[in-house]
Amino acid sequence: MSNQTATSFWNIPNNLKYDEPIDEQSPLFVDTAEARGNFSFNRIYKSLFLDPSSLTFKGSLPYRVYQLFLGHRGCGKSTELRRLSHILNHPERFFVIFLDVPSVLDINNLHYADILLALAAALLEKLESESFSLPDTYLEHLLIWFDERVEKHERTKEYAADIKTGLQAETGLPFLAKLFAAITTSFRVNSTYKEEVRTVVKNSFSQFAAAFNVLIAATNEQIKYDEVGHCLLFVVDGTDRLGQADSRRFFIDDAYQLQQIEGNFIYCAPIQLSHEEGQVNEAFKSLILPMIKLREKHDSTPLPVAYAAMREMVYRRIDPSLFDAETTVDILIEHSGGNPRHLIRLLDYTFQDAEGESLDLAAAQKAVKRLANDLRRILNTTDYPLLKQIDGCDDEINDDRVRHLLYNLALLEYNDYWRLTHPAVRTLDAYNRAAPTA
Repeated sequence: MSNQTATSFWNIPNNLKYDEPIDEQSPLFVDTAEARGNFSFNRIYKSLFLDPSSLTFKGSLPYRVYQLFLGHRGCGKSTELRRLSHILNHPERFFVIFLDVPSVLDINNLHYADILLALAAALLEKLESESFSLPDTYLEHLLIWFDERVEKHERTKEYAADIKTGLQAETGLPFLAKLFAAITTSFRVNSTYKEEVRTVVKNSFSQFAAAFNVLIAATNEQIKYDEVGHCLLFVVDGTDRLGQADSRRFFIDDAYQLQQIEGNFIYCAPIQLSHEEGQVNEAFKSLILPMIKLREKHDSTPLPVAYAAMREMVYRRIDPSLFDAETTVDILIEHSGGNPRHLIRLLDYTFQDAEGESLDLAAAQKAVKRLANDLRRILNTTDYPLLKQIDGCDDEINDDRVRHLLYNLALLEYNDYWRLTHPAVRTLDAYNRAAPTA
């Protein structure tokens, strides 16, 4: 993605890669906290024993924190998670290990074993790259686990031999880092042994968890000694992209396994998990990143701070001179529902439908129809009456149908936890013809 504002029509697509998170150091970054309804990270800071005003530790250091950062797809979680990681990665706070799951694992075929092996690999890689010195006694537990459970297992010994090829010259931390990096790579590109290794991890999980915990504890001591942080913090991005069934299995059914690793973790998670409260809250603390709130639920008056933030998103990507009018931009903002990714998608659709070298009203209206049709394809006839019912009342409905609508972005959740049908969906004839569910 380009970091320069497009000043010519044909440069516009360079700034419309809506699946790529941006860093807060990027010129494209816009602070949207106020536009979301005074959103802050304070709950996360407090869960980590940090004073939100000074970002200094109060009381004991966190020992085992399991935190979810939830929100709709495209609402900006990855960008905000990167911002949070930069804030927390500080010698007076944490030594942060950031894992971007989709870049190292197959998000469409993910198991808790994959994540934990990848986290071990990410920690080992950072320790090696920053020339940490850990005695072999703290590393040998993972090596013994690999030797006894993977290398000597009848169904995985060939796999173990393959990934160790070329590592014989290495020893200590460099060897272990490259070994676990090879395991992670094999999980992404080679499915032949994936299930066998997962089974090994499952059947020997107590030994693996204990070995990983030894490494974490030793690292915590070392980073304090080296004055690069008070303790470790793992930040895991991309797990919000799991499908509905997979996310429930990962964060609810397998929560016990995740909690056997004795460390501090922040996982990105999909919005619908916030409505599995009884089970999710047993295992995790949680914070929701709300959608940018363009208006209040029963008031059509635009909220100036929200529109200003989203206009800034647009104009940092595309020079205002490339639009026929600001009202065209506002139409796209309105029909994005406050979802940054949908706003960028609408801009892309407008570019594709523009007749000349300007983003004009007619192209914007076509873009809205196109987004509405994208959303229509994931809806069925029984969804529209339910959406009408939710829009017309303040009663909270939590069932599988609502979680499905939240997951697919047909229903959006805002600050103060009220919901509204996506404005593009509200343009559909099927929505307008529907009567609210009784």
